[in-house]
Amino acid sequence: MEEIMTPSEVAALLKIHLKTVYKLAEKGTIPGNRIGRSWRFSRSDVLELVSSRQIESGEQGAVNGSANNSESRDNLAK
Repeated sequence: MEEIMTPSEVAALLKIHLKTVYKLAEKGTIPGNRIGRSWRFSRSDVLELVSSRQIESGEQGAVNGSANNSESRDNLAK
């Protein structure tokens, strides 16, 4: 059976702030499901995102912010 994670567990796994998890979920960057007012995430989906390096504060790139080009910085400033 697939492990279901809470936003707090996702934040701890990705080492990002809880509010960032909610923002990324609202944008659809992190695939998740709303159940009532709560978010739930599939651990395998979250790990797949990390391995494919698709999130950086809601933009394309690395989770840990290792992308250091000026385009990424410009996008984050918006």
